[in-house]
Amino acid sequence: MKRFLIILIALVSLTSCFKDGAVKRKYVLEATFQYGGLRFGSDSTLINTTNVEGFGFDALNFNHNLDVNKKFMGGFLLSCAEMPKSGNTSGLMNTYRANVPATMSVGNIYTVYHQNPIPGTMPKHDMEFAFDENGTCDILGCYVTNTVEVANFVRLNFKKGDRLAIKATGYLKGAVTGEAEIALAEFTEKKDSVVSVWTPFELGKLGSVDLVDFEIISSNPAVPAYFCMDNMVATIDIEY
Repeated sequence: MKRFLIILIALVSLTSCFKDGAVKRKYVLEATFQYGGLRFGSDSTLINTTNVEGFGFDALNFNHNLDVNKKFMGGFLLSCAEMPKSGNTSGLMNTYRANVPATMSVGNIYTVYHQNPIPGTMPKHDMEFAFDENGTCDILGCYVTNTVEVANFVRLNFKKGDRLAIKATGYLKGAVTGEAEIALAEFTEKKDSVVSVWTPFELGKLGSVDLVDFEIISSNPAVPAYFCMDNMVATIDIEY
């Protein structure tokens, strides 16, 4: 699980050089969301109310939108909700719980994205490269999976022909750089599948970006619009 991105990091070296007083640094960033000293709520989630725009991991910002009472409306928040060893999630808060078996130590942190359909509830952009004026950011990939709530809805309500997917769109200076898509559930004549493991989402088609937006697409408009993300990987090239 989550193997190919880890191998990728091992193959790319971190370099720094000095020229005319400038510092150049090229490295591979893996956003694991493993922050220290966090206090999660009773539902195992955390939003950043100190910086109401979201939270950052090195050179990447993951944005959310809060209402006037600092209540989460849409975008990214953090979660550490794990599946019980029994696999039984009945009666639990499953909106932000990853639909995967607990394979890591308790407290493993990942991020959950919510696409709120109500106008004005989403951040202007979902993910940002924080140092776009001083360098470049090439998005390589991440891991995604369903939440338990989404997986349960799909299994109960999807019919042949229904599909659930994530589309990522990259931007650089206002222009689209590329798009990538991955299915989270497909009900066809050949298969009935619901993603229930951390699954690689290849994002190399996005290229160099300063902004990334995500969109949840489904043939069933009633499906809860959430997905889980972990281990976002990008190549960062900065001069300062």
